[in-house]
Amino acid sequence: MYDKLQQFKLIPVLRKVPYSVCEELVKSLKKGGIQAVEITMDSDRAADMIKIVKKQNEGQLLVGAGTVLTLESCEEAIAAGAEFIVSPSLNLDVVRKCLEKNIPVIPGVFTPTEMQLAYSEGAEIVKLFPASSLGPKFIKDVKGPLSHIRIMTTGGISLNTAKSYIEAGAEIIGVGSELIRKEWLLSKDWEAIMNEAIKWNNSLT
Repeated sequence: MYDKLQQFKLIPVLRKVPYSVCEELVKSLKKGGIQAVEITMDSDRAADMIKIVKKQNEGQLLVGAGTVLTLESCEEAIAAGAEFIVSPSLNLDVVRKCLEKNIPVIPGVFTPTEMQLAYSEGAEIVKLFPASSLGPKFIKDVKGPLSHIRIMTTGGISLNTAKSYIEAGAEIIGVGSELIRKEWLLSKDWEAIMNEAIKWNNSLT
C-alpha cells in the first residue's frame, strides 16, 4: 500500500468539504486522473464521507483519512474504512494503532529527529508539514542522511512550486484549497476542478 501511494504522487485533501457534494467532487477528481484522496476528520460527517466514497470507488480509488490527531479519531477513521491515515503531527499512539491494524500511516513531522522517530516506530512515509515553511531545499538536505525515509509534503504548496518538491526528493504532494478551490465547490464547477487536477498531475510528470 505504501508503494501504491507513492506511485500516485498527488493526493488531494478534502478538508471540510460538505457531505452533499463529496460524491460529485470525487467524480471530478477521478476524471482528472486522481487515484487517491484524503478526507480530513475535522470535516462534518467525515466518517460517512469515507464510507460512501470508498463504497462507490472500490478498486478505483484509495480513500484515506487526514487530520487524525487522536487515537479515538484514528479508530473512527479505520472503522469507516479508511485505507491510509495521515496526521499533521506525530502521535505515536496513532502510529502504533495503524500498525496493529495493518493500515499505512503517514504521521506529520517537522524535524529530522521526528522523521527518524516516526520511521523507527514503523511509519514508512512521513508527512513534512507545513512544507512551505521549510521549502524544497530542506528536503534535499535531509534526504542525504535520511534517504531511507519517504516524504509526503503538504501545506502551502502551489501548482508552480509542486514539482520542485518532487525534484528535491519528496515522493507525494498533498494539496487542498490550491486544487479544490472554495469558489468552485460553492458553484459546483466540477469541470474546473477536473481541469485543475489534470494540470497538477501534468506538472508532476
